[in-house]
Parts: sequence; C-alpha cells; structure tokens
Amino acid sequence: MKNNKVKSLSSKIILSIVLVSLLIITTILTIFEKINKEAFYNIETEKVHIIAKTIEPLIALNIYLGLDDKINQLTTQLIKNPNILAVKVLIGNTVINEVKSKEYENNLEDSFIVKDTIFEPNSKKEMGFLILIYSSKNYQELLHKYTLFITALLIFLGVLFLVLGLYIKRLLSPLGEIATLLKNYSPDKEMEIPFIKSNNEIGLISGALTNMQESILKYSKQQQNINNYLEEEVSKKTAELVKQLYTNALTGLPNRLSLLNKIKNDDKGALLIINIDDFKEINDFYGHEVGDGILIEFSLRLQKMYNQNQNILLKHLSGDEFALFFIQKPSMEELMQIAKKLVNAVEKMIFFHENNEVSIRITIGGSYQIKGALEKADIALKSAKKKRKSYLIYDEKSNVEKLYKENMEWVRKLKKAMEQDKIVPYFQAIFDNQSNKIVSCECLIRLIDDEDNVIVPYKFLSIAKKSRLYSKLTKIMIEKSCRYFEHLDFDFSVNLSVEDILDLETVDYIKYNIKKYNVSNHIIFEILESEGIENYQEVSTFIDEMKTLGCRTAIDDFGSGYSNFEHLLKLNVDYIKIDGTLIKNLDTDKNAQVVVETIVEFARKLNIATIAEFVHSEAVLKKVKEFRVDRTQGFFLSEPQRQILLELHDKKTRQNSMDV
Repeated sequence: MKNNKVKSLSSKIILSIVLVSLLIITTILTIFEKINKEAFYNIETEKVHIIAKTIEPLIALNIYLGLDDKINQLTTQLIKNPNILAVKVLIGNTVINEVKSKEYENNLEDSFIVKDTIFEPNSKKEMGFLILIYSSKNYQELLHKYTLFITALLIFLGVLFLVLGLYIKRLLSPLGEIATLLKNYSPDKEMEIPFIKSNNEIGLISGALTNMQESILKYSKQQQNINNYLEEEVSKKTAELVKQLYTNALTGLPNRLSLLNKIKNDDKGALLIINIDDFKEINDFYGHEVGDGILIEFSLRLQKMYNQNQNILLKHLSGDEFALFFIQKPSMEELMQIAKKLVNAVEKMIFFHENNEVSIRITIGGSYQIKGALEKADIALKSAKKKRKSYLIYDEKSNVEKLYKENMEWVRKLKKAMEQDKIVPYFQAIFDNQSNKIVSCECLIRLIDDEDNVIVPYKFLSIAKKSRLYSKLTKIMIEKSCRYFEHLDFDFSVNLSVEDILDLETVDYIKYNIKKYNVSNHIIFEILESEGIENYQEVSTFIDEMKTLGCRTAIDDFGSGYSNFEHLLKLNVDYIKIDGTLIKNLDTDKNAQVVVETIVEFARKLNIATIAEFVHSEAVLKKVKEFRVDRTQGFFLSEPQRQILLELHDKKTRQNSMDV
C-alpha cells in the first residue's frame, strides 16, 4: 500500500499542476469571454445609435415642415441597410411612418431595439420618437468565431499540459525506484543506490543518500560501543542513586529509609533512637553551619564507639536524630545498659567552636520488639522527654501506645464535633447567699458525641491544648454564649485562660462578639488562675479594656495550690471564685476553713465579691454562708443544663412571689 503511494507521487504532482493551471486559465478565459461579449454587444448597439443620431435631424425637419413623403424616402433608404429590420417614426403615441424589411419576421427575436427622441430643429422640444430594430446577426457571428477560438485555445493548452505532465513524470520516475529501494533499507546492510552519476537533482539525491548510508553504517558500529558504555554507566549511576537514597547527605550514614528496610526484613533485632536535646538552640545561637559541624563530629564519635561491634548498625535518621539498630536482639538488661552508657558518654563530650566549648545532652527511646520498632521507640522517646528521663524503653504493659492512640482519637472527635457543630455551652446557676436568688450562670463547655452522649471538658481540654485546638474551642464558646444571651436580661460568665488573653486574635474575636450581640453589661470573664497569670501587664491590660466596654472579670479557681494574694492587689477584678479543693471539705477541714476565711476577709477589704464553687451538700452550704461568702455555685443547688434559662426565670418568678 505504501509502495503504491510512493509510485503515484509524480502522478499526483502532475495532476495537481494541470488542474490548478486549467482552473486558473479557465477562470481568466471566462472573465475575458464575459468582457468580450459585452464589448461586442456595445459595438453593435453603438452602430444603431450612430445611425439613429444621423437620420434624426432630417426626419425632425421633414416632420416640422410636414413633408411626409420625404420622411418615407428616408425610412425606405434606411431599410435598405441589410442589418436594419424595421423603422418606426412616432409623434406622441401615433405612428406616422413604419417600414419593415423582408427579414423582419425571421430575425425579430435576434435583434436590437433602439429608441431615439426626435427634437424640433434648433430646439430641445420633443416632437416624437425614432425606433430602429437592428439585426444581431453580426453580433452572433462574432460570438461564434470567439467561441471557436476559445475552444481551440483550451484544447491546445490541455494537450500542452498533458505533454508537460508526462515529461515531468518521466523525470520523477527515478525517485520511485529510489523510494522502493529505501523501503527495504537496513542500517546493518549496505545497498547500491542507482542514478548516482546523473547530472541533475536526482543524481544529487542519490549521492546524498549514499553518503548518508556510509555515515549510518559508521554510526551503527559506534552506537553498539556506546550502548555497551551506557549500560556500564547506568549501572554505576544506579548504584550511586541507591546509595544516595539510603544515605544521609550530611554525615554519610545510612538514613531513615535504610532503617525502615532493615526493620522490614528483620525479625530478631531491637532499636534505640537517639535525640539531641534542644539542638535548635545550638542552630539559633551559633548558626546552622556550626550545628552541621557538630552533627558530623557527633556521628564520627558514634561510629568510633560502635564500629567494632558487628551487631550494632548506626543510622542518621534526620537532623538531630540518630539510631542504633541491633541485628541480634540483646537482653533487655544489656539494651538498657547500652543506653545508659551512651547517655553518660555524650554528657562527657565537648565540641569546640572557635574559643567556645559546646556541650550536648541526649534522650534515648528504645523498642525491644522489632514489629513497629520505629513507632514504639519514638513513643518511648517522647515519653522520656515528658517524664524528664534520659532514656526509656518501650513497654507493652505501660499502655503508652494505647494512651497515644486515645489522644489521637480525641483529636479526631474534637475536629469532627467542631465540623458538625457539636461543641455546645451548658449553664450552671450561681446563687446569692443573702437573697437565695439566682443572680447569674456560668457557661460550661460540653462535647456531644456521635451517640449523643454529653462529654465533660476534663476528658478533652488538655488534649485540645496539645493539638492547638484550644483557641478554636474558646471562640466557639464565646460566640454561642453571647448569641444565647443576646435578648435575655441576665448575667453570664465565660472561662478564659491566660493563653486566650495573650492571643491577640482571640481577644479581637471576643470584642467583636461582645459588640455584635450587645452583651457587654452582662458578660463576666472568669480568668483561670494558672501558669501565666503572673503576666500581670498583659492580663491587667485585658481586664481594663473589658471594663471600658462594661464587662466584669473574675479570678477562677483561686486558692488552687499556688495562689498569690498579690494577684488580687495587681489585677482589678470584680469577683474571685474560691477553688473547689478548699470548698468540698469546708464543713470538716479546719485548714480549709482558715484559708477560706482569710480569702473572704481579704477580698471584702478590696471590695471584691466572693463565689464558692463545688458546693455539694447542705453542710458545706451552711459553712459557706457562715464565712460570709457572697455567692454559691454547685451541684447541690443546680447542675449544668442545656436550657437552664427557662428554669432560671421560673425560679426567679416563684422566689419573687414568695418574697411578696
């Protein structure tokens, strides 16, 4: 099929040339024919107009003089012209003279009719019309001759192009032979190309193909050598890439991927992960270049320590983290002894930068089980850092992994609850101890799980802080609490940590919602007395800003173990909530009674109202009132509820009725 296409190439070229040329010529001749026909027609009609213009003055004079015989003579003379078929002379619409030739009837269809106006002598006044019917015989003869000429020209050109095409095809026929020969070409087989001696373009093509064939044969031999060379180079590069893939670029030690492969293919080993404590501080203080130098020197010292031990493989996992992989599992006692010796050895290491001595410390996490060794050793490492131990071996019985998974599950639950709008406020009433009336309520965070169980905050708040979800929970509580009390004339309190107060974005969000829901005169911020409250300047600034807006503040959990009365002096608060650890045994604990009495008296002198939390019995409530605590909150009086305000208003109404 392809060969036929090659062979017909010359025919296609010829046919294309002939067709295009004939199309152009035919178009040109058609245009010329139309122009010539129009020209012939104009020539004949112009003849008739000339005759009419010549005879019109004589006829006008004879009409003007009333010489009808003269008019008849003129028309009779005109009719003698073999091309004039008829002559009419009209005055108005009346024919005064009409003469027809013998050929009139036979040639009437092929004729020209010319109508010329007759004017009075020496005037532009119309007298009548002169109508000449002129034969188109001459016109038809001219057209016939022209058509014969065009036909003969087209035949001549057609023959000329046919001969030219055959000649071109003959010239191009060698290309077909060369194409057929090239179809079976093989780079490894030399062939003889014809027409190489022809003194034309075909000869040049044949010569070029011959030279190309010689170059290809030469290249083919070279390519075989190159292929062999490339195979060797690819093998070398592959080995280099494999080495790079499994090697740490800084220290040249096997990397994390190398360790993972080793763990995957081993079922007898053990693992220790070595982490340099606070290495970021070295990078920040001395610069990364110095830090990299210490890592390199540290890796060399580790290699010197363990190169002689064929059972231990040293790995550089990343940055400040290394690993010791034990091919054969040592005893647990031996593994712990190796970890302890390494910690002691590193503590004695000194690294030098210019004139400065740099010391490092390490924490080690280990796994005695090879299955999941890296994850378990990492859990042990984090647990060691948390417990401030220098080393720790993962213990299946310690439930560290279970706790880790539980924490991750709580993070998932928190995120899902926030996405599904299942973080909600519950409300617990706060009572005035003199009137026994409900004066406000505290908004307490709750999580509603997939089974609609209400989850209390102690199960998820600490995890929320670790996973950086705490500020989102604060914002949810602020917005929902403010929205709930927007149209209710009632005081409510919301818990804030010092972390919230120090977060400018959270503070801006609080201000925005206070103004949006217009609750500044009802909201009370309970600031948890925890680590960070000694940031008096920031906390005091927040309290002052809130007071400017009309809000009130309280110190929550006051007396929770490290309370400082200085807080009350430096922070301009409206309430203090005495911690439940002091209140829960207030009826029996003499020490708690002394502390509570001191707090109340001190607060009263500063004009700060006091609130007792976790009041769980009538005996405790009685003591709270005895020590003149202003307000009370606890399960004994009211538990947290989802829709407590309805009950609150009912209670207030009943109490007012009883007072009356």
